[in-house]
Amino acid sequence: MNPMFLKPFLTHRIVLTILFMINLGGTIYGYIWYEPQLRDTPYVYWPFVPDSPTASLFFTIVLGLWIMKKSSPLFETLAFITLIKYGVWAVIMNIMYLGKLPADAPTITILMAVMLMVSHGAMALQALIYAPFMKWTVASFVCSLIWVIHNDVVDYVLGQWPRYPSLAEEIMWIGYGSFWLTGLCFFMGYAFVLRPSLENKFIRM
Repeated sequence: MNPMFLKPFLTHRIVLTILFMINLGGTIYGYIWYEPQLRDTPYVYWPFVPDSPTASLFFTIVLGLWIMKKSSPLFETLAFITLIKYGVWAVIMNIMYLGKLPADAPTITILMAVMLMVSHGAMALQALIYAPFMKWTVASFVCSLIWVIHNDVVDYVLGQWPRYPSLAEEIMWIGYGSFWLTGLCFFMGYAFVLRPSLENKFIRM
């Protein structure tokens, strides 16, 4: 089903407000979850360490602007790309994490991993659902590309990736896959949002 058919519902002020509150709550929880790692992280890396909560923060800003009948191509681009990238990344990481748990692992540990998979999967899903209502520019696309690639460098070249101690031995392949995931997300963004924006003359430099 084309999401445009559901536009009156999906863009209704009440729906946007509910999503705003959900994403805001998830963002706050996410930053709290990263607090132990941030305590040991140099301040210069702080904007690039809490990947998932920063992605949901971008979308929270987009929702807030939409509620006020405003928009920002830059935040819409950052939100779409990072919601999918870090949503999918976290699902894969938690599947790998569950695969390494011993048979007698505490139930709460398993449930926490499942909860993270569901919540991060929802991040990617909402990006796809709301993509038809976004309008990007070439400048927003390029700036977002620089941000996300720089974030990958901070994570996997400078060693600031989110802590999953049981997966540390796989970090080389995780980093390799993450760079390819970045490329896939930008290809999807071009196909689903930027190209339609260009074709419909929404583009602004």
